[in-house]
Amino acid sequence: MQIDIHIMYNGKEIDAEAILDSGAEGVYCNTSFIKKYGLPTYGIELPVYPRNIDGTLNKQGAICHAAIL
Repeated sequence: MQIDIHIMYNGKEIDAEAILDSGAEGVYCNTSFIKKYGLPTYGIELPVYPRNIDGTLNKQGAICHAAIL
């Protein structure tokens, strides 16, 4: 399921689309979205290794940063 969302950051509203996934193990954001809007990130202690639906590791690699929105 996909929904429209609105993110407020530094007084600016960012319109985006989110995918709801009841099987997801966390909340993730595409790195290109973070870069496009210059959202601040911070390093996380333990990387997260996302897997695809078939169990293979995602080609974008480990998630090593987080953002607070």
